[in-house]
Amino acid sequence: MKFIIPNNILVENLKKINRLLVKNTSLPILENILIEIKKGILSLTATNLEIEIIVNIQISKKYILGKATISGRKILNICRNLPEMSNIQIELKNKKIYISSEKSRYILVTLPTENFPNHQNFNHISSFYISSDILKNMIIKTEFAMGKQDVRYYLNGMLFEQKENYLRNVATDGYRLATSYVSLKEKINSFSIIVPHKGIIEILRLLNIKETLLHILIGTNNLRIHINNLIFTTQLIEGKYPDYKSVLLENPKKPIIINNDLLKKSLLRTSILSHEKFSGIEINIKSGELKTTSDNQEEETAEDKFNIEYFGDTIEISINVYYILDVLNTINSKNILLFLNKSQSSIQIESENNSSTIYVIMLLKR
Repeated sequence: MKFIIPNNILVENLKKINRLLVKNTSLPILENILIEIKKGILSLTATNLEIEIIVNIQISKKYILGKATISGRKILNICRNLPEMSNIQIELKNKKIYISSEKSRYILVTLPTENFPNHQNFNHISSFYISSDILKNMIIKTEFAMGKQDVRYYLNGMLFEQKENYLRNVATDGYRLATSYVSLKEKINSFSIIVPHKGIIEILRLLNIKETLLHILIGTNNLRIHINNLIFTTQLIEGKYPDYKSVLLENPKKPIIINNDLLKKSLLRTSILSHEKFSGIEINIKSGELKTTSDNQEEETAEDKFNIEYFGDTIEISINVYYILDVLNTINSKNILLFLNKSQSSIQIESENNSSTIYVIMLLKR
């Protein structure tokens, strides 16, 4: 194996994959990246077993086919300290990698490529194309509601499913739920998958790019996304996701319209004296007024009011203030629409100009 590549291009692409690498004494191959030259393409691969990222770079200069694995941390540190606009020559000789640039020379050890885990035998059951901005916005609007370290392992991820030409994602930790959907222009095979929390966070990082068209492939145990010259693969969570439809209102009645900014500021004022453990806030809505109150374990209290256009029955609810603030921070419309379910066990919140994203928050017992 032998090739020459501009240093700035190599560094840019090494950064995309190196964050997957962590020190692993039991499986040191995971500290390495797989470098492979094939048909004019330089392929760089990193994996932590759960997630794999491959970057493909076109090589224009002469090259020799081959592959090797070397320390991802070391090669990135080497290239970072070489002149940015220099050319890097990398060559495999006698099971060692020789790196040279201008007057600098390095020799690195390799590990056997056959020991490097990969997801090359990927068979998909469904695939589709979608804008990177659309997918990114769906995730941003909902990811805060995912479970983090829940014993119900299937909550520590995000549901994606396709039904009736709609792609929907759902996140819930059992106390709040966020869901969003978009219509797909193409007909595809239906699917329902749970993408783990780490996978979702990595997808968000990778989608911090100029808008592009993504090719998404759904496997039985994995999700794969083609993003420009990058291929992202993550394992899926096995398990049955909760019936999220049971908490969504089928026929919401006339909503309570509340100014998003005024509600947010009122909640922030009263949250200062909320209970450290429960973070509960009382919301009282009556003719023309919304009042938020809180108290804490030290018997301190806070109260705030503002005017709203509501003239129905008095409504009194208790809610975790940070759960509702998470929702308000993701909504960018001037007003929100608030619905109360019949049993008064939860509220449903929507943006005034976007009914495709819905939030449900379980209420605290008063």
